[in-house]
Amino acid sequence: MRKALFLFVLCLCWPALAQADRKIGLVIGNDAYSQVPSLDKAVADAESVAVALRAQGFEILTAINADRRNMNRSISDFTGRLEPGDSAFLFFAGHGVEIDGENYLLPTDIVAPESGERDFIKAESIALSGLLDRVRASGARMTIAIVDACRNNPFHTATGRSIGGTRGLGRITAPQGTFVIFSAGAGQLALDELTEDDPARNSVFTRALLPRLAQPGLELRTLMAELRVEVRNMARTVNHQQFPAYYDELLGEFYFADSAAPGVEQVVGPAGDSAPARMAAAPPDTMRQDFELARSIGTVAALTAFLDRYADRSEAFSYQIAEQLVAQKRAATVTENPVPEDAPSAPDIPDRRDIIRQTQLALNAAGCSAGGADGIIGSRTRSAFERFIADTGTDVQGADLGSARALAALRAADGARCKTVVTQTPAEISPGQSAAFDLTGGWQFRASCPLFIKTTGSVRYRRSGPDTFRGSLQDSLGQTATVHATLSGRTLKLVLYWPNLTTYATGTLSPDGNSYTDVSNTGCTATAWRAG
Repeated sequence: MRKALFLFVLCLCWPALAQADRKIGLVIGNDAYSQVPSLDKAVADAESVAVALRAQGFEILTAINADRRNMNRSISDFTGRLEPGDSAFLFFAGHGVEIDGENYLLPTDIVAPESGERDFIKAESIALSGLLDRVRASGARMTIAIVDACRNNPFHTATGRSIGGTRGLGRITAPQGTFVIFSAGAGQLALDELTEDDPARNSVFTRALLPRLAQPGLELRTLMAELRVEVRNMARTVNHQQFPAYYDELLGEFYFADSAAPGVEQVVGPAGDSAPARMAAAPPDTMRQDFELARSIGTVAALTAFLDRYADRSEAFSYQIAEQLVAQKRAATVTENPVPEDAPSAPDIPDRRDIIRQTQLALNAAGCSAGGADGIIGSRTRSAFERFIADTGTDVQGADLGSARALAALRAADGARCKTVVTQTPAEISPGQSAAFDLTGGWQFRASCPLFIKTTGSVRYRRSGPDTFRGSLQDSLGQTATVHATLSGRTLKLVLYWPNLTTYATGTLSPDGNSYTDVSNTGCTATAWRAG
């Protein structure tokens, strides 16, 4: 029964549904380097960004011209304030360097090493990936990181062996729930100024960023699309190539200025409300949410469902990206799994143990209590099959158990069910009370979610209290979750803890306690049944 809840949770693909309670940021700007070339605009950029974000309700910590100790202290203070559900923001302007595929942020007291002392620089700097992992470990719901460190490598030498690339930062793999922005693409130099007499206080990247931080209703991806074009066009006026890069592993939408933003829509429908009906009534600004859901699932089927729904908006950026992702995935499948044109098709030979396993699942779904779906015909499975025949009148015999014919008959029974199976003896039931249900053991489930997404999976529960159970869930989308279930009579309340999201569901057990249905706050409906 607990199963139903986890099904909804697999819709965690809709993380935008939960709004963070707080928005907390750390802004670092380093100009005054002691032993490597100093900078002119990093501090001004950091101060400007801090002011802009405070105006939007962010709690901002700042570190200006910070040496290694002060950078570490500021980072510790920042991560120590973060709580689960918060939105975290990072901004760094200063020197950075890519070494062995990792990007390092340099404190002001970094020492210019002897040629080739790579490990020394690593130890004396802040690894960007490590910083992002620390933020994620705090339980923050999402992290937005902006790194303006794509300047000339301060350790590049004309002779000898340089440390890191000539300029810029390298590509990264952002953790889930994180959106990382670099002021320039991999290997590109970020301009502080367009000309020697450029009067602007801020760098080219930051001067394009600032007004967008205060623009109501500007979603993060749209902000980036506009920002990249403006920065590129400004750089081209001086024959320079600068095109900001971003790495998007964020699930859901984000607005810096959300007072007038459309907000993140709660897709919560009543039980029985169909996904097509909910989507037909969805306003146009849900296209981004649907795209993020399809992309987070990552299958061709999910992306194709998105394309089918928004076929009349093929000019939209999200639509074009989805088309590219589908093409890439199909090409990768062909490359990784080439099939010779003359290869004979594999014979369809039924696996008897799998037939028995599917039979056991079908019996459990019909409330016949066949026990675990282990593919072995035991006394419990035989009793369940005989009970099904007796209670439904299906035209099979006990000797057919384990055959494809018996399985086909079960599947064709069209909702026929066994009569109530008592799961407790009368002695175990307190006087004047109904039977106390027990979720302990394995369950199977299937769920239908927004965007026509369907999934199946399993969950196994153990008792953690008189009316509470804990379990581990896996679904056919490759997601896992820890489930906490509470029973009150036949009412089931579920809390699912995914890696970056917590979801909730309520459900009702069947009278025999062997199945249930539920609805989650992500709009999924699920059906679960005992599997052992």
